[in-house]
Amino acid sequence: MPPKSEVPERSVQDDDEYRRNYVAFEHVNALYALDNGWTGKGVLVGVVDDGVVANAELAGQISPLSRDFGNVTTGGVTKARNVIGDSYSDHGTMVAGVIAARNDGSGVQGMAPDAQIVALRISDTNTTTGEETLGRTLPAALDYAASNGIKIVNASLAKIDASKPSQGWSDMVARYTASGGLFVNSAGNDGEANAKGYLDLTSANRGGWLFVTALEETDGSLSIADYANRCGSAAMSRCVSAMGTNGTMDVAGELVAFSGTSAAAGQVSGLAALILGKWTQLSGVQAGQVILNTAKDIGDAGVDPTYGVGLIDVQAALAPVSPTLSNGLTQTAAAGAAMVIPAAVGGAQTGAQVKAMLAHVTVLDAYGRDYSGNLAGLVANPEQRAGQFARRVASSAMAGNSRFAAPGFAASFGYTTYRTGPNATDQRGQLTYAGLSAKLGSANLVASFSGQDAVQDEAMGLAPASDVTLAYAPGANLAIGMERPVGGVRMAVSAVASDGRYGSARGVLLGLNTPLARLKVGYLDESGTLFGTPVGAGAMRFGDGARTAFVELSRKWRLGAWSLDTYASTGATRLKIGGDTLLTWASTILSQRAGLSASRAALAGRIRFGVALPLVAFSGSGELTYANGYDLATRSLLYNRERVGLTGQYQPVMSVGYERIGTNSALRLAAAKDVATQDWRALASYRRTLP
Repeated sequence: MPPKSEVPERSVQDDDEYRRNYVAFEHVNALYALDNGWTGKGVLVGVVDDGVVANAELAGQISPLSRDFGNVTTGGVTKARNVIGDSYSDHGTMVAGVIAARNDGSGVQGMAPDAQIVALRISDTNTTTGEETLGRTLPAALDYAASNGIKIVNASLAKIDASKPSQGWSDMVARYTASGGLFVNSAGNDGEANAKGYLDLTSANRGGWLFVTALEETDGSLSIADYANRCGSAAMSRCVSAMGTNGTMDVAGELVAFSGTSAAAGQVSGLAALILGKWTQLSGVQAGQVILNTAKDIGDAGVDPTYGVGLIDVQAALAPVSPTLSNGLTQTAAAGAAMVIPAAVGGAQTGAQVKAMLAHVTVLDAYGRDYSGNLAGLVANPEQRAGQFARRVASSAMAGNSRFAAPGFAASFGYTTYRTGPNATDQRGQLTYAGLSAKLGSANLVASFSGQDAVQDEAMGLAPASDVTLAYAPGANLAIGMERPVGGVRMAVSAVASDGRYGSARGVLLGLNTPLARLKVGYLDESGTLFGTPVGAGAMRFGDGARTAFVELSRKWRLGAWSLDTYASTGATRLKIGGDTLLTWASTILSQRAGLSASRAALAGRIRFGVALPLVAFSGSGELTYANGYDLATRSLLYNRERVGLTGQYQPVMSVGYERIGTNSALRLAAAKDVATQDWRALASYRRTLP
């Protein structure tokens, strides 16, 4: 750990008061709690000790529930003392300061500076001899804490004879554990191999008994303090490490360095108070479990007899542990959750609505702790990938094709080559399309593959081709079917599927074709995508896929010297709603697309004009159900149900192109403009085949 002189001030809480206890605080990440305003406010911490004096750091911090269980003997006469703290209360006062010394800009501060100390004085004093003994009334003090709802009791003391089990210790801690209380017990300062009290652990009290050993920093590294009892193999799973030297204030009001497992136990009790101050619904037992499960492993890997579970970590203990999202029916891990909203159902517009909804979401972690946060950053809208157009340019420049034909059989395929490294020889070939046709009597068997980098007219800035299947499910790039003439038309039926790289899609198409017109009716089933866009992950995913039925009509026209090619389609889509998703309902989504391409001979080649309306939803809505609060009275989440529109914006694309195809050369020029965004793109290519 760097010296405090080399660490710049990180926040307003990182002040001189914090830095007076710099080493003890830094190693356990105490600043995290202060920066987030978690101070243990409202939490009662019992301190069973020799009493507590309300010095300057504890003024206003001593609870009225404090009680003296001890006696005072003067001149041979013994009577109840009824004094919470006096000059004999130095140890308990320093322990209380480690836990809850005020954060007031002066002196030192405790781990939980707004916690209330319940001084449970269990010492007996003899004013004649000056002797003090502790422990006789410890069972009564623990029972008192249990009956008064004190969830944490700090016991910076140990048994006089730890070599023998004690039924009294076992039973009193068991009773306190049964009330939900956490008994934080210092391991002892005799340098022994086991925490004092380990022989008294039973199945009835283990859940509420937390032993604490002490660490010291030497030359920037941590190790067990020489004086500290180790956790020991019997208690190591119920034992944590904390810093053995803490700044505090004594009964005389002096700032002092307080060392021992007593001080370390105070750190752990303070951390428990931070947890319970934020989540009052938890028991002390649960707070102890959080501390154990979030401790930082030190020493030998895993739980070990020296350091136990490890060093307490304030940040890890207060941060969510395995948080879950809930839609009111199911809780699902929040880790990895993300939502992707396809452009066709609103894209950024719908995304803005969803982001506003998810800006205030409540999650629960593995301990039932509620956290509020902003999940808007987990909502994404697909955008044109950087370099995608350049990739298609490269694809076009390096593209080639081959054809093969024989009686009753024809095949063709396209390919391209990409440069993959700095050297000219660093290249990789890729199939862009493939087609197969075989004649079977009066019918034709056809099969095809379309790669994502196929050189298409749209890449050249011309109107998109009327391939309705790839519009609704771009991943469905495999097809096999049968065509045959029936009367004056040609009927076709085919099955389509994806190759698995872009989600799973499958479906069936029926077609009626004439020389001038073509009708397609189809059904597609997507899993993991909507209109070819991945839906996201976890509880935030945009459903589990979709089922779409569509119909498309396309037709060729002649208008003088012009050739017209038109198409229009409409579809109805039902989202597959997962039982665990925040998207809990969606209406049928109605969508459409259309295009017109006009071309004619000119300038020794052919010019082409086009307008296309990409796929867009014009009707549809969904409903998100998410938690946005927590009710302490019922210990349950509070939910919002909000409607979101699932309609996109019409964004026509205008295009113009020119091509001149010769015997040994081909020239193509094209440009396109997105009417909605005013974006332009242009492309020119020239290819010549050498004789």
